[in-house]
Amino acid sequence: MQFAQLLKQERMKNKISLRQLAKISGISVASISLYELGKLEPTLRAAHTVFSALGASIAVGAHSGYTPLERKAKHGNGRHAGLNH
Repeated sequence: MQFAQLLKQERMKNKISLRQLAKISGISVASISLYELGKLEPTLRAAHTVFSALGASIAVGAHSGYTPLERKAKHGNGRHAGLNH
């Protein structure tokens, strides 16, 4: 199951509006809406934050059905970690 489906299912199960979830999670309504529409993939931290706000957890990895996008950390000089420019 995709993150979008998991999030919407959990939010509806808890009967929480997008606005309520944004308020308790600290993540914007716009971002949560885009997550649910599948138009924006959250970072692992954002996924954890949203599900924690719902009183739930999310399994991550190859056998869980959800693998978040990996994002490269940036150094102070604007270069991506591990990349030679």
